[in-house]
Amino acid sequence: MGNSLKRKVKHRRRRRAVQRVEPMRFPPIDELLQQGGLNGAIDDLGRNLGALGRQHRREHRKAIACGYYLARMLQAVPDLWRDFCQRLEWNDKPSKPKLEDSARAIEFVFRISCGLDSTVGQKKASKLKFALLDAWEAEVSPVEISDWLKRQGGIEKAYKARRTRLAAAGEKSSIRRNPKPDTMPDDHGVAPPSTFQILASKEHLAAINMIKAPLFTWIYIRRSDEDPSKFEIDHVGKSDTLPWRKP
Repeated sequence: MGNSLKRKVKHRRRRRAVQRVEPMRFPPIDELLQQGGLNGAIDDLGRNLGALGRQHRREHRKAIACGYYLARMLQAVPDLWRDFCQRLEWNDKPSKPKLEDSARAIEFVFRISCGLDSTVGQKKASKLKFALLDAWEAEVSPVEISDWLKRQGGIEKAYKARRTRLAAAGEKSSIRRNPKPDTMPDDHGVAPPSTFQILASKEHLAAINMIKAPLFTWIYIRRSDEDPSKFEIDHVGKSDTLPWRKP
């Protein structure tokens, strides 16, 4: 009798853990352009992604497709993208969307909907972005994304496939960049140096050009998601002293 009661209690607890959410849909453009329309759609996406991650895979894919759809709308409609870039959540964030970044809307939509202040959420956003990049670059229609993900084997497999290809491309680029062991030195007897590229936005270049002596300039860089053989400037700062100390 006691064991039967415990099983019933466990069953009830499992049922309470399932959070009910409204089915995801693609809001029409006129609805998104209304005051609060875009913000409401983004907020709904965040709630659904959080709840549906533990529920039916098909519904989860539909929510992801809705995020993809919103990213496409942001990329296509400048007014929507401008409003999105001005959301208060982006304040004080080192890497926030800029007006010229609409081609990266797929990244920023999932970053904000998965939780900007959550390490776990940002890892999830990065995984969703990489899983969808092939579809994004091929301009797959939002209505096809749910089935497209299913054909790829789901988010995890699509993510790993993309990352594997990027890693392979980075390796090939590194082999081309680095001189072979039998490379002959130049006329001065010095082997050619190994180089790498750093991509910088206009804003970062302007910040670097405004640095004047005797200030120090410090730059945070990260490997580019689109091309692992290159790096991108993430933040530029200046101070009277260096922001780190020798060990």
